[in-house]
Formats: sequence, structure tokens, C-alpha cells
Amino acid sequence: MQVIIGLGNPGSRYTDTWHNLGYISVDRFAQKHGLLFKAGKGKFYAASGFFNSKKILLVKPTTYMNLSGEAVSEVINYFETGLEDILVIYDDINLPLGTIRMRKSGTAGGHNGIKSIISSLDTLDFARLRIGFKTDQISSILANNPAVLPDLVLAKIPSVLHEDILVSIDKSVDALEYFLDNGIDRAMNTYNEKNLT
Repeated sequence: MQVIIGLGNPGSRYTDTWHNLGYISVDRFAQKHGLLFKAGKGKFYAASGFFNSKKILLVKPTTYMNLSGEAVSEVINYFETGLEDILVIYDDINLPLGTIRMRKSGTAGGHNGIKSIISSLDTLDFARLRIGFKTDQISSILANNPAVLPDLVLAKIPSVLHEDILVSIDKSVDALEYFLDNGIDRAMNTYNEKNLT
């Protein structure tokens, strides 16, 4: 079974914020494929089903971002799944808006949700899909005052960028579908290269 974990914060206060791009991506995938989220046996919501005959489980942790590792550990233990069967989707302020990146492993890159998962699992070796949202305005704000980063990632996505972010979300769903059919290596080669052209 392939487990897809979209990171974010629960509650209406955080709906449509940058830090919830992982939630938004798995919600979009679920909507496209007729999957419904229900409360899981732990600190997460889950939606299960099949994609091209492959059993999949979509997960949204409800621990809040900084404790995401608790929910991921619960999912691994409850469903008896391995690290090789996990893909984590999350926002990345270091990638330009419109860009996605897939990786087989790596550091947290300053992302607290990924830090929590790395700490809980005691490994860097799990696949991830990052959705970029850096804009010129965001870069300028951070250059002048780096301390505003926590507030910035929790800010609502501006309405003028909704169309752009939907394009990114759809791109992430396409990449996820390709990954499910072809694996992480081919997905990295295909979708990481697309962002460079």
C-alpha cells in the first residue's frame, strides 16, 4: 500500500494558507478520484482506495504542523507500512511559485513538519513532494525581516495568486499520479526536469 501524507494545520483558521498546500494537494487528488476522508485511528484523517489497481491511503495529520511526526508514526504502526511506501507532500518557501520538486530523501530544509517527521522516524530516507510558493514579494519581505517567516507561512494565499496556486496543485496531482504508476526515480526525472524549462 502506498501512503500519501499531505501536511498542514487543521481547522478553518488555516484553510487556504501557504502552510496547508500539502492538505490542498491531497484534497484535490481525493476529489479527482472520488475518495473521502474520515477520522483515522489516531491523530489523522485518512482516505483509502485504489489508483490503477494500486492500493493507496491518503493521510492528513491533525497534530498541527510542528508535531506531524506523531501522526506519521501512528500511521506507520497502525497500517504496518514501511518507509519505502511513504510520500510526504508539503509547502516549500524556498522554491518559486509554480515549481514542484520530488526527492527520495533529504534534510528538513527549515520546514518544521518535516523536522518533526525526521525526528519521529529517526531517518531522512522517505520520499517527498515539495510545492513552491516563493514570489518576489515574499523574497523582499523576508530579506527585510526574516523574523516574519512563521507569520508568512500561515498567511492566507492572496486571491490574485489563487489561479497560479491551482496550477501548482494540479501539477502536484499529476506528479503524484505518475509517481504511483512509475515510482520515485522516474517521477523525479520527469517532473523535476519539467520545472527547469
